[in-house]
Amino acid sequence: MKWISSAIVLILWQNTFAANGLINGTDAEVINKKSYQLELEARSWSSSTRVDADGEEVEFGEDEGFSKLEADLLFRYGFSEQLELRGGALFRQVKSTDLEATKSGAESVRIGAKYAFKPLGNWQYAVDLQYSATLYENTDYTNTSEIPEGEMILGDAGNSYHVMGILSYKSRTGNSLNGSFAYVGAPNSLSSELFYDVNAKLAWKSFALFAGLEGVKSLKNDPYTDEPENKPPQGLGESYLYNSVNRSYTKPYVGAYKSFGRVRVGIRGAQVISGISTDKGTEVALNLAWNSRGETRSDRKLSKFKEYDLEASVIKVSPRGKFLKIDKGISQDVEKGQLFDIYKTDYFGGNDLVAQGRVYELGADWAIIKLAKKFKKMTIKSGFTARGLSN
Repeated sequence: MKWISSAIVLILWQNTFAANGLINGTDAEVINKKSYQLELEARSWSSSTRVDADGEEVEFGEDEGFSKLEADLLFRYGFSEQLELRGGALFRQVKSTDLEATKSGAESVRIGAKYAFKPLGNWQYAVDLQYSATLYENTDYTNTSEIPEGEMILGDAGNSYHVMGILSYKSRTGNSLNGSFAYVGAPNSLSSELFYDVNAKLAWKSFALFAGLEGVKSLKNDPYTDEPENKPPQGLGESYLYNSVNRSYTKPYVGAYKSFGRVRVGIRGAQVISGISTDKGTEVALNLAWNSRGETRSDRKLSKFKEYDLEASVIKVSPRGKFLKIDKGISQDVEKGQLFDIYKTDYFGGNDLVAQGRVYELGADWAIIKLAKKFKKMTIKSGFTARGLSN
């Protein structure tokens, strides 16, 4: 465990370099509004030993072993400043050494959403929902002798979901501490579970190191809790990873990210060091991500300070607030259809963008603006400022 401890200590150091969203984003953040991100991760798992439902290790025989390869495709979309939607698909290949058998195919598809609350200082909060469905069904047998020779399952068949809470602390330099905790409704009639992931990240401008601890604790409501030996067998090969009874595991991990413009590559190494009704083993993952820019926080700030061609004052507002009259018109080069942003300003530097509209009617020294958008729930009054952009 020295390598895990050393990595976490390193990550807690402070740094002074700016970072980008692909590198220094926290677990509680969502991607930019109107942006989308494509991710592809390839994972390789190799079991070193097994742990039964009583917590006893079961060593592999000389010719026994289990491994799997996975390709995980994920699409994320920034629906709004605080809401991110996603969809994904998982492809898997499993291999049994003793049976000399493999099976591969599409394992599951999933949809999900993350809602990020407004930060409180350096603290960030989010909730995450996900629903997954496998694309196959498994067969239960009365005893192991009925399992056809070479039959293997891809995983635990059925639907699953999670409800997750995420808490992150982000320093001014971009380093972060993250904690995720979820209730998981597992597939294959397995016990429901509690999932956790606690990690720390050290971020530079285009490079990051991270380390963490992931795990699962069973809520022990498997129907075969008291008699695990009576659970109907499935084609597992030599592995205990699937069709488990009240599984649990602890998996520390370390990794790194490197970005090249809008592309990020990453590597992660993990090891299951303890568990019940599962396999111990090692996992290596390679990740590739591409992100569009979308609408950034800086864009929204800069939009408040556009280069306007004309500034006028609101002198009258219609009873329903749909039309405004300003004190500039044809003689000041105002044109029909011209776009105006409406601001609430004050003597103390206040400059809040409230609404946007276009010139609907014109006079020599006045113009009527029909509002098209409102950015704040605020009543527009005489004295507000109207700033015009060229057509």
